[in-house]
Amino acid sequence: MSVQIKPVVLCGGSGTRLWPLSKPDHPKQFLSLIGEETMLGMTLDRVRQSALDGLSFSTPLVIGSQRHGDLIDNLASSAEILLEPMGRNSAAPVAAAALASQPDELLLVLPADHDIADVSAFHEALSKGAAAASDGSVVTFGIIAATPETGYGYIEAASSDGAVIDVVRFVEKPDRPTAETYVASGKFFWNAGIFLFRAGDMLAAFEAHAPDILDSVKAAMPDAFNGQSDARKGTLGQAAFDTCRSESIDYAIIEHHRDLKVVPVDMGWSDIGDFRALWERSPKDENGNVIIGNVTAVDCRNCYIRAENRTISVAGQDNTVMVATADDFMICDMNSVQSVKALAKA
Repeated sequence: MSVQIKPVVLCGGSGTRLWPLSKPDHPKQFLSLIGEETMLGMTLDRVRQSALDGLSFSTPLVIGSQRHGDLIDNLASSAEILLEPMGRNSAAPVAAAALASQPDELLLVLPADHDIADVSAFHEALSKGAAAASDGSVVTFGIIAATPETGYGYIEAASSDGAVIDVVRFVEKPDRPTAETYVASGKFFWNAGIFLFRAGDMLAAFEAHAPDILDSVKAAMPDAFNGQSDARKGTLGQAAFDTCRSESIDYAIIEHHRDLKVVPVDMGWSDIGDFRALWERSPKDENGNVIIGNVTAVDCRNCYIRAENRTISVAGQDNTVMVATADDFMICDMNSVQSVKALAKA
C-alpha cells in the first residue's frame, strides 16, 4: 500500500514546567533543549522524508500562536503556516487542519515539542496505522509503557496483542497503584497525543460531537486556506475565533468517537514535559550530571545544571535542577520538578 501523509504540527504549547528556559514569548518548542536543533525543527525533520517504501509526506502544516509568528516563519519556512490570534487548546487547530485539507487526505496531528529517538519505528507505526485511517478510523499511537508513570494519560486497548487494536477508552493521569495495574495488564499504553485520520472523517466527528467549535473555526478560516489563494499562510480571524470554546481534541472528539484504533509502538518517545524528562534525555558526565554552559560543579551527582549568559558554581548537590538565564535563577529538587509550573506563575 502506497500512502502519503500530511503532517499537522501543533505549535501552541507554553512549556511552563521548563521555566525559566521556556517562557511565554519563547516556549520550549522554539528552544534547542537536547541538541543544536530546536524541538520544532526536530519534529519537522522526522516528517520530512521516510525510508519506508510506500510511505511519503506532503508539505507540513504548522499551526501556532500569532505572537510566535516570526519564530515559526524562521524555523518552518518550507511549511504551510496557520496562526491563531489566541489560544483555544487543541480541538480548534485540529478542526482548522481538517477544513484546510481535502476530505480523503490523511492528516497526522502531532505536537511540536516532543522527542522521538527511533524515527524508523515511528514511520513503521504510521505505515501500520495508515490502512485503518484510510478506512475511516481515527488512529492513535500508544507508547508501550515500560514503567507506571503517573504523569501521562493512558489508552486502554481491547487486547495486548496486534499491530492495530481497537481502543476501549482513554484514561486520565492515574495514581501510582492504578498505573502499576495498567502496566501489568499489558493492555494500557501511554497517550502520546499523536493522531492519524482522514480530514473528512474528522470533520464528520466535529459535526457530531463539537459542531460549535467547527462553526467558529470555519468562520475564522483565512482566504489562504479556503481555496482562494495559492499562498498557504494566514491568520485565523480574531472576532470569529474568539467565539470558539477552548477544548482539547481528546475531550471534544476522541473520547466520544466510536471508531478508534491504537498502534502500539516503542519508539523512544518523550514529551520532554519537565526537567527530569530533559535530564533523562540529555548526555551526562561520569557522575550523571547534565552540564550546559559556563558551569563549575564539584562533588555533584545526577543534577541538571544549565547556565545561559550566566555563570553557575556549585558543590555537593545531588538530584538537583539549577537553571540560570539572563533574568532568572531556578533551583529545585529533581523529585519536585512538577512544581516548576507554579514557580513560572509566581
